Amino acid sequence: MLLQAILVGLWVTWAIIDEQTLQLQTTRPIITGVVVGLIMGDLRTGLVVGATVELMFLAVVFVGTAIPPDPTLAAAIATAFAVFAGGNTELAVATAIPIALIGQTITTLQYGVVNVVMLHWADKAVAKGDIGGVKRANYVALAFNLLFYGLPTFLAVYFGADFVEPIIAMIPEQIISGLAVGGGMIGAVGFGLLLTTIKAKKLWPYFIVGYIAAAFLNINMLGIGLIAVAATFLHQIFTSSASTPETA
Repeated sequence: MLLQAILVGLWVTWAIIDEQTLQLQTTRPIITGVVVGLIMGDLRTGLVVGATVELMFLAVVFVGTAIPPDPTLAAAIATAFAVFAGGNTELAVATAIPIALIGQTITTLQYGVVNVVMLHWADKAVAKGDIGGVKRANYVALAFNLLFYGLPTFLAVYFGADFVEPIIAMIPEQIISGLAVGGGMIGAVGFGLLLTTIKAKKLWPYFIVGYIAAAFLNINMLGIGLIAVAATFLHQIFTSSASTPETA
């Protein structure tokens, strides 16, 4: 358990650093959930929790100084808790939002206090022409992610096996079910907001085909994904053919 807790904490630290620098999207719940599931030895739960939490945060964006709830902490700790609970994904959905709000508080503290100090450090280095000082300020700011995100994640995962089960037993089933339903509604709202970005009306028939496949034909996600790939190729073929002038 110690090694798993360390690995999960390190992954969350890397994901946050990636979000602040390279932006390879490893911070997304759908990736973090899978990685944590692999670390915890339950890939299936990681896939389910990661996809569920991803839906909950689809429409959450960082706009200006408004700091949104943190999806990375939510996905990592919720996945670990779900594994501890024997694959209870409803518990994961119920705990995702409170954990994300804690992450939001941590991010606010980091950006509003620590990073401001680091910025003044970098400004002084710039005034002296000290490029090395600027680099050190950035490295130290990134290293703080281990304290702000990695350490809380490590503690949650390491002590979770001992403390989560009694807490679950104390929570009424109605509350867990209610939070799970609420989390599902958040996911639906996020997906709905995402759909509003589809401005081209000619693409809506593909969405309708996917909806019919999922809602009425009971095709699983792999089958729907293959249909989407085929539709993409067919759309490309037909549109490119229509735009190519005929030769005499």
